[in-house]
Amino acid sequence: MSIEPLSFIPSFRRANSVMNRTLSRLRQPDLAVQIHYWGFMPRHFDNTEHKHSFFEACYVLTGSGFYLEEHTKFPLQTGTLFLSRPGIQHRILSKEGLALCYVAFEPEESACSELYSAAFELLAKQGIPVLQEGNDQTPGLLWRSLLSLFASSAAGANYPPPMLHSLAESLILSILTAHGPGFDHETGGTDKNDEGAFMVHQAELFIMDNLSETLSLERVAGHLHITTRHLTRLFRNYGHQSFVHYVQEQRVQKAKNLILNTDLQLKQIAALCGFESIHYFTRVFTTKLGVTPARFRRSQFTEGRYDSDL
Repeated sequence: MSIEPLSFIPSFRRANSVMNRTLSRLRQPDLAVQIHYWGFMPRHFDNTEHKHSFFEACYVLTGSGFYLEEHTKFPLQTGTLFLSRPGIQHRILSKEGLALCYVAFEPEESACSELYSAAFELLAKQGIPVLQEGNDQTPGLLWRSLLSLFASSAAGANYPPPMLHSLAESLILSILTAHGPGFDHETGGTDKNDEGAFMVHQAELFIMDNLSETLSLERVAGHLHITTRHLTRLFRNYGHQSFVHYVQEQRVQKAKNLILNTDLQLKQIAALCGFESIHYFTRVFTTKLGVTPARFRRSQFTEGRYDSDL
């Protein structure tokens, strides 16, 4: 029996709220995945060309358009699954608007077994960017199952909270296997003791601990006792993006969490996250997440912040 995709769209607001409040990390004994954000957008039009340091997996619930990955253009239609990999320039185009479900995530290497680390590494290097006819593939089925929990008719359903976590976990693993080679391919992997990767990790820790302060390339390089040129090269080789973009993403992630979990004014949040002005904060936040901070707070995520259904 076919299900009308449009019937899920009224569930988007509550799904945004609950998923972003309750599912920021998935954990198994041999796997840990950090979730940067969940998104359920009823009308997504064009965005600017950009890239991430993490994965972003999308599912087209309804609508049509195009996905541009570097120099390749892929058609998007109802049921399409597409994946943006770390460090890859991409863009979405749509004149009529797309009803999109998406999740941004990355594995926590220190908490993943060699099997999962190798699989995610292969996904980053060899992942298939676009899968057509995804409605009958596992990720598409799981996206729709997830949305069904937030349907108006099921809003008061008494399902156990672990069910939501299990569905989310299954979705991430299904993305790993649907878009990537899976677990049956051998890989040499990377040397976890590599000096360059270790130095980037140190830089990332310093940045995350000092987001409210000025974080120039010179300051972070000085902390590591290396040149700015060397730090720039390390970020491009090991961090999948530039130093500036990484700092911006960390500031935006901190701002997103403060918007979701506090009642601080946006001006205060901008200052705590190291943005020099509310105008610059708004511009960077909107570029990264596709929505202004005010709208993010007002109409998408925070209405259900104190929802007690889960």
